[in-house]
Amino acid sequence: MHKANPLISSACLLGVLLVTACEQSSPATVKEPSVTEPAPAAPREDVGSEKSESVPPGATTGSPSAPGFSASNCQVMTTQGTSASGDDGAGSVAANTQDDNLATRWSGPGKGAWLTLDLGSAQSLSGAAIAWHQGSTRQNHFTLATSTDGTTFTQAYAGDSALTNEAQTYAFPSARQARYVRVTVNGNTVNDWASIAEARACAGGTTTPTPTPTPAPTTDSGPALPRQPYLQSVGTTSALVAFRTSTSCTPFVRFGEGAYLSRSASATVTGYRHAVKLDGLTPGRTYSYVVEACGSFMGARTFQTATGPDATRVHFTAMGDFGTGGSLQRKVLQVLTPERAGEFLLTLGDNAYSSGTDAEFQSNMFTPMATLLRRTPLFPTPGNHEYLTSNAQPYLDNFYLPANNSARTERYYSFDWGPVHFVSLDSNCLTYPTPECTKAIQQDWVAKDLAATTRPWKIVFFHHPLWSSGEHGSSTSMRKAFAALFEQYGVDLVLTGHDHNYERSKPMKGEAVAASGTKGIPYLVVGSGGATMRPFDTSQPSWSAFRDDTNVGFLDVTVDGGTLTAKFITSSNTVRDSLTLTKTVSASVKSALSSAAPASDTPPGPVDSPYRQPAFLEQGPVPPADTAESVADQPEPAHQFVHDQP
Repeated sequence: MHKANPLISSACLLGVLLVTACEQSSPATVKEPSVTEPAPAAPREDVGSEKSESVPPGATTGSPSAPGFSASNCQVMTTQGTSASGDDGAGSVAANTQDDNLATRWSGPGKGAWLTLDLGSAQSLSGAAIAWHQGSTRQNHFTLATSTDGTTFTQAYAGDSALTNEAQTYAFPSARQARYVRVTVNGNTVNDWASIAEARACAGGTTTPTPTPTPAPTTDSGPALPRQPYLQSVGTTSALVAFRTSTSCTPFVRFGEGAYLSRSASATVTGYRHAVKLDGLTPGRTYSYVVEACGSFMGARTFQTATGPDATRVHFTAMGDFGTGGSLQRKVLQVLTPERAGEFLLTLGDNAYSSGTDAEFQSNMFTPMATLLRRTPLFPTPGNHEYLTSNAQPYLDNFYLPANNSARTERYYSFDWGPVHFVSLDSNCLTYPTPECTKAIQQDWVAKDLAATTRPWKIVFFHHPLWSSGEHGSSTSMRKAFAALFEQYGVDLVLTGHDHNYERSKPMKGEAVAASGTKGIPYLVVGSGGATMRPFDTSQPSWSAFRDDTNVGFLDVTVDGGTLTAKFITSSNTVRDSLTLTKTVSASVKSALSSAAPASDTPPGPVDSPYRQPAFLEQGPVPPADTAESVADQPEPAHQFVHDQP
C-alpha cells in the first residue's frame, strides 16, 4: 500500500498555494481534495501519456480576467441548469461551473464522469467553451455531445485539452440544434478525476469555422511497442484495438471515419496489456485509428466495421496451422497482404507452434503478422498445439473474443458479418475437457445458436476435420458429435485445419456423399498456412473432391447474394481449387435479421500490476517452428481418427 508523504500532507495545511501537491489522490479511495481539505498523496498516473502543450484542431484559447470567465470565438449562452454524474462531496458541485468564478469548480470522480448544461430549450449551437481546473498541469481527455431530450446524446467533438489555464473554445464541425450539452471526461494526465472551473455553450453561427482537418500521419514514432496493434471482436458498432506497451501507462486511441481522427477512447486500466474499445461506430464503414501509448505513436491504419443485416456481400479469408514464424509462413504472408485479406481473417487453429506459449504467440504469430493484423480483424479458433500449455490459457490471454455463450468463455463463440452467421467451435474439448467446454456443453450451445440465427448463410470453423485423408484422417468423434446438428440447422460450409494440406470434400450428409438432389455440406481442410506440409499416404477416397499436399496457401471466400465462392490461393498467387455454392436468399428473411454481437460480449483480459514489469517483457524471441519435428502432434485418442477407404 502506498503511504502518504508526511511532508506533502503537512504542506497541504498551508492551503491554496500547495493544492497541486495535495490533489494527486486515488479517486477510488479518497475524494478529490478541495483547497481547504488535506489529503494524502498518491502515485502520479498516466506519466507516459502526457502531451506537450498544444491546442487541438478546432480549439482556441481566450484570456480570462481572474477571477471571472471569458472565452474568445464564443457567443456565450445562458445556462438554465446543470447536472453531473457525481461530485467530490466537498462542495465542488456542477453549479460552480456557472458562477463566473475560476476559483471554484465541479469535480467528478472516475473516467467517464460527465457534466451536462441545460439551456432550457433547443437552440442553435456552434460549440462549447471550457476553463479546466489546473489546466496548465493536467491535459484532459474528453468528448462533447448534444441532445434535444436529455436522454439520447450525439457526439460533436472529441480531443484533449491544451495545457493552459485559459478558457478554450471547441468548435463543432457544424451548427446543430440542441437543448443539452454534455462534457464527458475520460481522465487526465495526472489522475482519473474530471475538474472543470467554468463551462458554457456557444451560440450557433458565431464561432470561427473549424479548420479543414488533415489526415493523420501513417508513420510510427517514439519507442517501438513490444506488440503492435491488432483488431479484435470487430462488430457493426464497436471494435477492440489490442496492443502491449513496454512501460506502464493508460494509453488511448484516436479514431474516426475515413482518414480523419475526430474521436478518442482511453484504456480502462493502467498497465502493459491493453484492449481499447472503440464505440459508436457505423456498420460497414472504414475507420482510421492511431494508438498513443507511453510516448509511442503508432501511425494511422484503417479497418472496416462489420456490415449490417441488410448487406448481401462479404469477403474474407481463412487458414490454419500457420503459426511457425518460419519460411513457409512468410511465403503465404507475401500473398496474404492486408489488401488481399478481405474484411477479416479466420484462423483454424495451431496459431502458435509448438506449444502455444505466450512467447511463441509473440514470435510466431504477432511479430510476423503485425502488418496484416493492424488492418485486418482476426477471429481465431484454438488448435491442439495451443492446448499443450495450460489448456490453452495463453490463447485466451492473447485474444479478446466474443463470449456470447452461457459459459461466458472465449473458447467457442459466434458472430455475424453481413449475410453470414459464423460459429467457432473448440474441437479440443473432446480431448481436453474443461468445466466450461465439453462435447455436451458445445452441442447444446451450437444447436441453440444455429437455431436462433436468421442470416441466410451459416459457416462453422474449428480445428479437427470431420473429413480428411491426410496424416491424421477424419475425426469420427467430432463427426458423430456435430455433423447431424450441422445438417439439421442448415450449415452451408465447414472449415478446419490440423492436417497440413488442403482438401475439399464433396457435399456430405451423414456418413456418405449426399445423394443427388439433396443438400450436403462441403468440408474443407485448410491446414496449409505455413507449417511443414505432410504428404498424403493413402489413395484419394471417393468422397474427396480435391486435395493438395504440396502448396501452402489460404482460402479466399466471397458471399454475394445467393452465391458463395471459395478459392484456395497458393503462395505463388495462383488459384489451385475453387468451390461455388448457390441458394435462394429470401428478401423477407433479410429484413428480419438481427444485428451482430457487439464487442461488449468480450471479457476483460489479464491485468498486469502497473508497478512490476510483466514476464512477457523479459522473454526473448523463440526459434521458428520451421521443421517437421517442431510442428509434430501428440496422439489424440479421443478424436478416433480414421482413414476412410477409397
